[in-house]
Amino acid sequence: MKENNGTRMNADERGFKIRKAGKRDLKDAAKIFREESAKTPYSTRFSPASALKDISELFKNDFYVVIDKDKMIGFVASHIILSDNKKAYVDELWIKPKWQGKGAGKMLMNFIEDMYNKKGISSIGLVTRRKASAVGFYKKLKYKESRESVSMYKKL
Repeated sequence: MKENNGTRMNADERGFKIRKAGKRDLKDAAKIFREESAKTPYSTRFSPASALKDISELFKNDFYVVIDKDKMIGFVASHIILSDNKKAYVDELWIKPKWQGKGAGKMLMNFIEDMYNKKGISSIGLVTRRKASAVGFYKKLKYKESRESVSMYKKL
């Protein structure tokens, strides 16, 4: 861990740094969220205001950013499930395309896994689109498809 202006940072050999997000990070995180979630296979469109609103809600829980050369390149938002204090959930994980496949996402996931493990959490859940490249990423990190739940929806 390194100290940077009073903020604890976790750094790796590539120069990526992880730190707890501050309010100053919300606009950049909302922009990454809005731009990346609009791409296939997610194809979810957010206005700048609605993306900022969603990110601001996630900011109330565990929210960390990954930095490369003083620039935010991604973030993870997660929380402990209150009904079962032994489980956590990854709400969002987004990395800018230029940095995908370079270890930033893995570093963020390892960071939150270690953080939750130290808090006595025994499992972490998440949801992603079946056709997303993120499925392969999570499988490499030893995440398995759940037999307990099925994502369902109804179009009205």
